[in-house]
Amino acid sequence: MKEELALFGGEKTARDPFPPWPQFAEKALTDALEPLRTGRVGSWSGGRGRELETRWAKWAGSAHAVCCASGTAALHVSLLALGVTDGEVIVPSHTFASTVLAVVHAGAEPVFCDTTEDGTLDARGVEQLITPRTKAILAVHLYGTVCAMDRIGEIARRRNLSVVEDCAQCVGGELKGKKAGTLGDAGCFSFSQGKHVCAGEGGMIVCDDEGTAAACRSLCDYGREQTEAGADGEAPAHVRAGFNYRLTEMQATIALAELERLDTWNLPRRRGYAKVYDHAFSQLYGVRSIPLSSAERRNAYWKYPLQLDLGKLVCDGKEFRRALAAEGIPECGAPGPEAYEEPALSKWARGRCETAEVLRERTVLLGLSPSWEKSHIETCVAAVKKVLRVYRR
Repeated sequence: MKEELALFGGEKTARDPFPPWPQFAEKALTDALEPLRTGRVGSWSGGRGRELETRWAKWAGSAHAVCCASGTAALHVSLLALGVTDGEVIVPSHTFASTVLAVVHAGAEPVFCDTTEDGTLDARGVEQLITPRTKAILAVHLYGTVCAMDRIGEIARRRNLSVVEDCAQCVGGELKGKKAGTLGDAGCFSFSQGKHVCAGEGGMIVCDDEGTAAACRSLCDYGREQTEAGADGEAPAHVRAGFNYRLTEMQATIALAELERLDTWNLPRRRGYAKVYDHAFSQLYGVRSIPLSSAERRNAYWKYPLQLDLGKLVCDGKEFRRALAAEGIPECGAPGPEAYEEPALSKWARGRCETAEVLRERTVLLGLSPSWEKSHIETCVAAVKKVLRVYRR
Protein backbone atom coordinates (compact mmCIF):
# COMPACT_ATOMS: atom_id res chain seq x y z
CA MET A 1 0.00 0.00 0.00
CA LYS A 2 1.40 3.37 -1.03
CA GLU A 3 2.30 5.71 1.84
CA GLU A 4 0.49 9.04 1.74
CA LEU A 5 1.66 12.28 3.29
CA ALA A 6 -0.62 14.22 5.64
CA LEU A 7 -0.07 17.14 3.26
CA PHE A 8 -2.20 15.24 0.72
CA GLY A 9 -4.75 13.72 3.06
CA GLY A 10 -2.79 10.94 4.74
CA GLU A 11 -2.62 10.28 8.47
CA LYS A 12 -0.43 12.62 10.52
CA THR A 13 2.65 11.20 12.22
CA ALA A 14 2.21 13.36 15.33
CA ARG A 15 -1.29 13.15 16.73
CA ASP A 16 -0.74 15.17 19.91
CA PRO A 17 0.70 18.66 20.39
CA PHE A 18 4.28 19.07 21.59
CA PRO A 19 5.08 20.82 24.91
CA PRO A 20 5.90 24.53 24.43
CA TRP A 21 9.16 26.33 25.14
CA PRO A 22 10.00 28.15 27.35
CA GLN A 23 8.88 26.01 30.26
CA PHE A 24 9.99 27.81 33.40
CA ALA A 25 11.36 26.21 36.53
CA GLU A 26 9.09 26.44 39.56
CA LYS A 27 11.80 28.51 41.24
CA ALA A 28 11.55 31.11 38.46
CA LEU A 29 7.79 31.37 38.96
CA THR A 30 8.05 31.96 42.71
CA ASP A 31 11.25 34.07 42.87
CA ALA A 32 10.08 36.48 40.15
CA LEU A 33 7.29 37.66 42.47
CA GLU A 34 9.72 38.93 45.11
CA PRO A 35 10.72 42.16 43.31
CA LEU A 36 7.01 42.86 42.81
CA ARG A 37 6.34 42.36 46.51
CA THR A 38 9.18 44.62 47.64
CA GLY A 39 8.78 47.24 44.91
CA ARG A 40 12.46 46.83 43.96
CA VAL A 41 11.79 46.24 40.29
CA GLY A 42 14.31 48.53 38.56
CA SER A 43 17.88 47.53 37.79
CA TRP A 44 19.30 50.08 40.23
CA SER A 45 16.91 49.28 43.10
CA GLY A 46 17.74 45.65 43.84
CA GLY A 47 20.63 43.23 43.65
CA ARG A 48 19.34 40.52 41.31
CA GLY A 49 20.93 41.99 38.19
CA ARG A 50 24.38 42.21 39.79
CA GLU A 51 23.99 38.68 41.16
CA LEU A 52 23.15 37.45 37.66
CA GLU A 53 26.25 39.19 36.28
CA THR A 54 28.47 37.56 38.90
CA ARG A 55 27.05 34.10 38.35
CA TRP A 56 27.00 34.40 34.56
CA ALA A 57 30.65 35.50 34.48
CA LYS A 58 31.61 32.53 36.66
CA TRP A 59 29.61 30.14 34.47
CA ALA A 60 31.12 31.51 31.25
CA GLY A 61 34.66 31.70 32.58
CA SER A 62 34.98 35.44 31.91
CA ALA A 63 36.27 38.21 34.14
CA HIS A 64 33.22 40.43 33.66
CA ALA A 65 29.54 40.22 32.72
CA VAL A 66 27.11 43.08 32.08
CA CYS A 67 23.30 42.75 31.96
CA CYS A 68 21.39 44.61 29.28
CA ALA A 69 17.95 44.86 27.69
CA SER A 70 18.37 42.44 24.77
CA GLY A 71 20.84 40.48 22.69
CA THR A 72 20.73 43.24 20.08
CA ALA A 73 21.54 45.83 22.75
CA ALA A 74 24.46 43.64 23.85
CA LEU A 75 25.89 43.65 20.33
CA HIS A 76 25.33 47.39 19.89
CA VAL A 77 26.97 48.30 23.20
CA SER A 78 29.89 45.89 22.73
CA LEU A 79 30.77 47.42 19.38
CA LEU A 80 30.65 50.95 20.81
CA ALA A 81 32.69 49.96 23.87
CA LEU A 82 35.37 48.53 21.57
CA GLY A 83 35.52 51.82 19.64
CA VAL A 84 33.65 50.63 16.55
CA THR A 85 31.75 53.77 15.55
CA ASP A 86 32.67 53.95 11.87
CA GLY A 87 34.49 51.94 9.23
CA GLU A 88 33.47 48.40 8.31
CA VAL A 89 32.46 45.32 10.27
CA ILE A 90 32.54 41.89 8.63
CA VAL A 91 29.35 39.94 9.36
CA PRO A 92 27.86 36.70 8.05
CA SER A 93 25.00 37.10 5.61
CA HIS A 94 23.43 33.97 7.10
CA THR A 95 22.09 35.51 10.30
CA PHE A 96 19.07 37.29 11.76
CA ALA A 97 18.78 40.97 10.87
CA SER A 98 19.44 42.16 14.44
CA THR A 99 23.09 41.14 14.18
CA VAL A 100 23.59 43.55 11.31
CA LEU A 101 21.31 46.26 12.68
CA ALA A 102 23.61 46.50 15.70
CA VAL A 103 26.50 47.30 13.34
CA VAL A 104 24.47 49.96 11.54
CA HIS A 105 23.33 51.59 14.79
CA ALA A 106 26.94 51.68 16.00
CA GLY A 107 27.78 53.81 12.95
CA ALA A 108 29.72 51.23 10.94
CA GLU A 109 29.07 49.65 7.55
CA PRO A 110 28.27 45.91 7.41
CA VAL A 111 30.29 43.84 4.95
CA PHE A 112 28.61 40.51 4.26
CA CYS A 113 30.67 37.34 4.28
CA ASP A 114 29.67 33.88 3.08
CA THR A 115 29.53 30.82 5.31
CA THR A 116 31.15 27.42 5.33
CA GLU A 117 29.09 24.26 4.73
CA ASP A 118 28.25 24.13 8.46
CA GLY A 119 26.56 27.53 8.28
CA THR A 120 29.13 29.52 10.25
CA LEU A 121 31.35 32.42 9.19
CA ASP A 122 33.96 31.43 6.57
CA ALA A 123 37.37 32.48 7.89
CA ARG A 124 38.91 32.41 4.41
CA GLY A 125 36.19 34.75 3.19
CA VAL A 126 36.77 37.04 6.16
CA GLU A 127 40.43 37.51 5.28
CA GLN A 128 39.59 38.36 1.67
CA LEU A 129 37.14 41.06 2.76
CA ILE A 130 39.48 42.96 5.10
CA THR A 131 40.34 46.49 3.97
CA PRO A 132 42.03 49.47 5.67
CA ARG A 133 38.52 50.49 6.83
CA THR A 134 37.78 47.21 8.62
CA LYS A 135 37.35 47.65 12.38
CA ALA A 136 35.88 44.38 13.60
CA ILE A 137 34.61 40.88 12.86
CA LEU A 138 31.18 39.87 14.19
CA ALA A 139 30.99 36.07 14.38
CA VAL A 140 27.60 34.35 14.80
CA HIS A 141 27.40 30.87 16.34
CA LEU A 142 24.30 29.98 14.34
CA TYR A 143 21.81 27.43 15.73
CA GLY A 144 24.37 26.52 18.42
CA THR A 145 27.24 25.60 16.07
CA VAL A 146 30.47 27.24 17.21
CA CYS A 147 32.43 29.14 14.56
CA ALA A 148 36.06 28.31 13.79
CA MET A 149 37.09 30.99 16.28
CA ASP A 150 40.73 29.90 16.51
CA ARG A 151 41.21 30.80 12.83
CA ILE A 152 39.06 33.94 13.05
CA GLY A 153 40.91 35.04 16.19
CA GLU A 154 44.28 34.53 14.53
CA ILE A 155 43.23 36.71 11.59
CA ALA A 156 41.91 39.40 13.94
CA ARG A 157 45.10 39.50 16.02
CA ARG A 158 47.28 39.70 12.92
CA ARG A 159 45.17 42.48 11.40
CA ASN A 160 44.51 44.32 14.70
CA LEU A 161 40.73 43.87 14.58
CA SER A 162 38.18 43.51 17.36
CA VAL A 163 36.08 40.34 17.54
CA VAL A 164 32.51 40.27 18.87
CA GLU A 165 30.63 36.97 19.24
CA ASP A 166 26.87 36.69 18.75
CA CYS A 167 25.98 33.81 21.09
CA ALA A 168 22.21 34.35 21.08
CA GLN A 169 21.74 30.76 19.86
CA CYS A 170 24.84 29.24 21.44
CA VAL A 171 24.58 29.31 25.22
CA GLY A 172 27.01 26.64 26.37
CA GLY A 173 28.74 25.94 23.08
CA GLU A 174 32.49 25.33 23.43
CA LEU A 175 35.70 25.46 21.42
CA LYS A 176 38.58 23.45 22.91
CA GLY A 177 37.05 23.70 26.38
CA LYS A 178 36.36 27.45 26.29
CA LYS A 179 32.78 28.65 26.16
CA ALA A 180 31.37 30.58 23.23
CA GLY A 181 31.44 34.24 24.18
CA THR A 182 34.92 34.07 25.71
CA LEU A 183 36.72 33.47 22.40
CA GLY A 184 36.84 37.11 21.24
CA ASP A 185 36.88 40.58 22.79
CA ALA A 186 33.20 40.47 23.81
CA GLY A 187 30.47 37.84 23.77
CA CYS A 188 26.75 38.64 23.55
CA PHE A 189 23.80 36.55 24.74
CA SER A 190 20.03 36.86 24.46
CA PHE A 191 17.28 36.02 26.96
CA SER A 192 14.39 36.49 24.51
CA GLN A 193 11.51 34.15 23.78
CA GLY A 194 12.69 30.75 22.60
CA LYS A 195 16.35 31.08 23.62
CA HIS A 196 18.22 28.62 25.87
CA VAL A 197 17.77 30.95 28.85
CA CYS A 198 14.52 32.89 28.49
CA ALA A 199 13.46 35.84 30.65
CA GLY A 200 10.99 37.27 28.12
CA GLU A 201 13.64 39.72 26.93
CA GLY A 202 17.14 40.61 28.07
CA GLY A 203 20.78 40.15 27.22
CA MET A 204 24.27 39.70 28.62
CA ILE A 205 27.76 40.81 27.61
CA VAL A 206 30.90 38.97 28.75
CA CYS A 207 34.47 40.17 28.40
CA ASP A 208 37.83 40.03 30.17
CA ASP A 209 38.92 43.65 29.77
CA GLU A 210 37.90 45.87 32.69
CA GLY A 211 37.72 49.02 30.56
CA THR A 212 35.44 47.35 28.02
CA ALA A 213 33.15 46.12 30.81
CA ALA A 214 33.00 49.59 32.41
CA ALA A 215 32.15 51.20 29.06
CA CYS A 216 29.42 48.61 28.41
CA ARG A 217 27.91 49.15 31.85
CA SER A 218 27.95 52.93 31.38
CA LEU A 219 26.44 52.77 27.89
CA CYS A 220 23.58 50.60 29.19
CA ASP A 221 22.86 53.17 31.92
CA TYR A 222 22.45 56.43 29.96
CA GLY A 223 26.23 56.87 29.79
CA ARG A 224 26.61 57.43 33.52
CA GLU A 225 30.03 57.18 35.11
CA GLN A 226 29.96 53.90 37.01
CA THR A 227 30.81 55.21 40.48
CA GLU A 228 28.87 55.52 43.71
CA ALA A 229 27.01 58.73 44.45
CA GLY A 230 29.07 61.34 46.26
CA ALA A 231 28.82 62.12 49.96
CA ASP A 232 26.38 64.92 49.17
CA GLY A 233 24.14 62.47 47.31
CA GLU A 234 25.03 63.88 43.89
CA ALA A 235 24.39 61.34 41.12
CA PRO A 236 27.28 60.18 38.90
CA ALA A 237 27.87 62.31 35.82
CA HIS A 238 26.88 61.27 32.31
CA VAL A 239 30.25 60.88 30.61
CA ARG A 240 29.12 59.43 27.26
CA ALA A 241 25.97 59.39 25.13
CA GLY A 242 24.41 56.19 26.42
CA PHE A 243 21.06 54.41 26.35
CA ASN A 244 18.49 52.93 28.67
CA TYR A 245 19.46 49.30 28.00
CA ARG A 246 18.90 48.13 31.57
CA LEU A 247 17.46 44.79 32.69
CA THR A 248 14.63 44.68 35.23
CA GLU A 249 14.92 42.76 38.49
CA MET A 250 12.12 40.39 37.43
CA GLN A 251 13.97 39.46 34.27
CA ALA A 252 17.23 38.97 36.17
CA THR A 253 15.47 36.76 38.71
CA ILE A 254 14.01 34.52 36.01
CA ALA A 255 17.37 34.27 34.23
CA LEU A 256 19.06 33.32 37.51
CA ALA A 257 16.64 30.44 38.03
CA GLU A 258 17.10 29.21 34.47
CA LEU A 259 20.90 29.50 34.64
CA GLU A 260 20.77 27.28 37.72
CA ARG A 261 19.52 24.32 35.68
CA LEU A 262 21.26 25.07 32.38
CA ASP A 263 24.05 22.51 32.84
CA THR A 264 22.00 19.95 34.76
CA TRP A 265 18.81 19.82 32.69
CA ASN A 266 18.63 22.14 29.67
CA LEU A 267 21.88 21.43 27.80
CA PRO A 268 22.08 17.70 28.68
CA ARG A 269 18.62 17.14 27.23
CA ARG A 270 19.38 19.11 24.07
CA ARG A 271 22.62 17.20 23.50
CA GLY A 272 20.99 13.89 24.30
CA TYR A 273 18.22 14.55 21.79
CA ALA A 274 20.80 15.60 19.19
CA LYS A 275 22.43 12.17 19.55
CA VAL A 276 19.09 10.53 18.77
CA TYR A 277 18.83 12.65 15.62
CA ASP A 278 22.47 11.95 14.71
CA HIS A 279 21.95 8.19 14.98
CA ALA A 280 18.78 8.34 12.89
CA PHE A 281 20.00 10.65 10.12
CA SER A 282 23.77 10.24 9.72
CA GLN A 283 23.59 7.56 6.99
CA LEU A 284 20.06 8.16 5.75
CA TYR A 285 19.24 8.40 2.05
CA GLY A 286 18.23 11.96 1.18
CA VAL A 287 20.24 13.54 4.01
CA ARG A 288 23.33 15.47 3.00
CA SER A 289 24.72 16.30 6.46
CA ILE A 290 23.95 16.62 10.17
CA PRO A 291 25.06 19.53 12.41
CA LEU A 292 28.71 19.85 13.30
CA SER A 293 29.64 18.85 16.84
CA SER A 294 32.90 17.38 18.06
CA ALA A 295 35.08 17.18 21.14
CA GLU A 296 36.77 20.42 19.99
CA ARG A 297 33.67 22.29 18.73
CA ARG A 298 30.85 21.36 21.08
CA ASN A 299 27.41 22.33 19.80
CA ALA A 300 24.80 24.00 22.06
CA TYR A 301 21.89 22.87 19.82
CA TRP A 302 19.45 25.76 19.81
CA LYS A 303 18.02 24.04 16.74
CA TYR A 304 19.03 20.96 14.77
CA PRO A 305 19.75 22.12 11.19
CA LEU A 306 19.35 19.02 9.01
CA GLN A 307 20.69 19.44 5.47
CA LEU A 308 18.81 17.62 2.73
CA ASP A 309 20.36 16.11 -0.39
CA LEU A 310 17.81 17.62 -2.77
CA GLY A 311 19.34 15.83 -5.76
CA LYS A 312 18.00 12.56 -4.31
CA LEU A 313 14.49 13.94 -3.74
CA VAL A 314 11.63 14.91 -6.05
CA CYS A 315 10.76 18.01 -4.05
CA ASP A 316 12.47 21.24 -3.09
CA GLY A 317 13.26 22.32 0.46
CA LYS A 318 10.13 24.43 0.78
CA GLU A 319 7.80 21.53 -0.08
CA PHE A 320 9.70 19.19 2.23
CA ARG A 321 9.23 21.59 5.14
CA ARG A 322 5.54 22.01 4.31
CA ALA A 323 5.09 18.25 4.30
CA LEU A 324 6.87 17.89 7.63
CA ALA A 325 4.71 20.59 9.22
CA ALA A 326 1.59 18.84 7.93
CA GLU A 327 2.76 15.69 9.74
CA GLY A 328 2.32 17.66 12.98
CA ILE A 329 5.99 18.47 13.56
CA PRO A 330 6.54 21.92 15.15
CA GLU A 331 9.53 24.22 14.62
CA CYS A 332 10.42 22.65 11.26
CA GLY A 333 10.91 25.95 9.51
CA ALA A 334 13.47 27.28 7.11
CA PRO A 335 16.34 29.65 7.81
CA GLY A 336 15.37 33.26 7.25
CA PRO A 337 16.53 35.35 4.30
CA GLU A 338 20.13 36.39 3.95
CA ALA A 339 20.58 39.60 5.90
CA TYR A 340 21.37 41.55 2.73
CA GLU A 341 17.96 40.54 1.36
CA GLU A 342 16.19 42.46 4.12
CA PRO A 343 14.88 45.79 2.75
CA ALA A 344 16.50 47.77 5.59
CA LEU A 345 19.93 46.24 4.85
CA SER A 346 19.93 45.66 1.10
CA LYS A 347 21.85 48.86 0.29
CA TRP A 348 24.98 47.29 1.80
CA ALA A 349 24.83 44.22 -0.44
CA ARG A 350 27.91 43.84 -2.63
CA GLY A 351 27.04 40.51 -4.23
CA ARG A 352 25.60 37.12 -3.39
CA CYS A 353 26.82 34.75 -0.68
CA GLU A 354 26.29 31.58 -2.67
CA THR A 355 27.05 28.91 -0.07
CA ALA A 356 24.71 30.53 2.44
CA GLU A 357 21.90 30.81 -0.12
CA VAL A 358 22.19 27.14 -1.06
CA LEU A 359 22.22 26.15 2.62
CA ARG A 360 18.97 28.03 3.18
CA GLU A 361 17.21 26.06 0.46
CA ARG A 362 18.25 22.62 1.67
CA THR A 363 18.09 23.12 5.47
CA VAL A 364 15.27 21.93 7.73
CA LEU A 365 15.37 23.27 11.29
CA LEU A 366 14.24 20.57 13.71
CA GLY A 367 13.39 21.31 17.33
CA LEU A 368 14.98 19.67 20.37
CA SER A 369 13.44 21.61 23.20
CA PRO A 370 14.34 20.38 26.70
CA SER A 371 10.63 20.54 27.52
CA TRP A 372 10.12 17.64 25.10
CA GLU A 373 10.61 13.98 25.93
CA LYS A 374 12.55 11.42 23.91
CA SER A 375 9.24 10.21 22.45
CA HIS A 376 8.75 13.62 20.81
CA ILE A 377 12.18 13.38 19.17
CA GLU A 378 11.34 9.88 17.94
CA THR A 379 8.12 11.23 16.44
CA CYS A 380 10.13 13.90 14.59
CA VAL A 381 12.49 11.20 13.30
CA ALA A 382 9.57 9.08 12.08
CA ALA A 383 8.04 12.06 10.27
CA VAL A 384 11.31 13.01 8.55
CA LYS A 385 11.84 9.41 7.42
CA LYS A 386 8.29 9.24 6.10
CA VAL A 387 8.66 12.42 4.06
CA LEU A 388 12.02 11.23 2.72
CA ARG A 389 10.51 7.91 1.64
CA VAL A 390 7.61 9.53 -0.19
CA TYR A 391 9.81 12.11 -1.97
CA ARG A 392 12.65 9.69 -2.76
CA ARG A 393 13.82 10.10 -6.36
